[in-house]
Order: sequence, then structure tokens, then C-alpha cells
Amino acid sequence: MFNKKSVFVVFLMTAGVGVLAFAPSPAMEPSSNPVGTYVLSVSSAAGPAFREVITLHAGGTISETNSTLHPNSANPFFNFNGSEGYGTWQRGPAKTVILKVIKMVFDGDTNQHVGYLVVEATALIDGDSFTNIVSDVNILLGPDLFNPVGLIPLGPTDAVGTRITLD
Repeated sequence: MFNKKSVFVVFLMTAGVGVLAFAPSPAMEPSSNPVGTYVLSVSSAAGPAFREVITLHAGGTISETNSTLHPNSANPFFNFNGSEGYGTWQRGPAKTVILKVIKMVFDGDTNQHVGYLVVEATALIDGDSFTNIVSDVNILLGPDLFNPVGLIPLGPTDAVGTRITLD
């Protein structure tokens, strides 16, 4: 059976583990924490430069929007529109993050869903600066993201930007 002393020792051990779980680690110092919202300037050989807002959420998810593929952008360069982007990220080595963002793609004339724009990238986040190191952008054609019927490679992008902070 448990006596009062053993219950108290178990309580202290459990509380200590809980405190350690929430204590900041050297890898999570605010200056190296990539979580936040960044405003980016993006360029690519596949089209004109554009602005993008991307948020890396603490749980490892991403939300994104940009000024080129949004249906309200009046973009004459591409004849398709994209939804907001969603995805996932994880820490890489030496202040990098590895990310994947997916947007649904719609025909600009018929508004029919035609596939998915997929961005896979590695970015350096140093303080409040975001710099794309390597990326690959593709449109996967068809209704099934995991079984596309075709692929349109759009190639790499260059993206640089700054985290939004409170002044």
C-alpha cells in the first residue's frame, strides 16, 4: 500500500518532470525560435516576383497566402488561382527549417479544381530574417494529391523576408 510519504515523493517527482518539460532549452531560445509570421519577397524564373505571408505555428503547421495566386490578385501571368496554403515544418540543422506547403489550384476560366501546388523548401531563419536556401515547386494535376495524373514543374524560388514583431 501507499503511505503518505510515498505519495508525496511521487507527487514531487511528477511535478519536477512537468517543470522540466516546460523549461526553455538552449535550442528554444527566442532568438533561434522560428515560430512566427514572416512577410516574404519571392522570385522565380516561372513568373513575376510576388509577396507572401507565411506563419510557422508552434505545433509544426504552416499557413500561407500570397499576392500572385490569390483569386483576388487579378494576376494576368497565370491562368489559374490558388487557395490559401497549409502545410507542415520541422527544424533542420543549423538554424534551418524544412517545410512543405500545399495549395489547391483552380482553372482561372472555369474555376474547376485542377490539382495542387506543392512547395518543398529549406529556409534559414536567423533571428527575424527568413532566407530560402533551396526549394522545389510543382503543380500536381488531378483531384487526388497522393495519386496525381500529371506534373507541371515550376522549379525553385528565391524568398527573403522578415518576421513581423511588436515594436
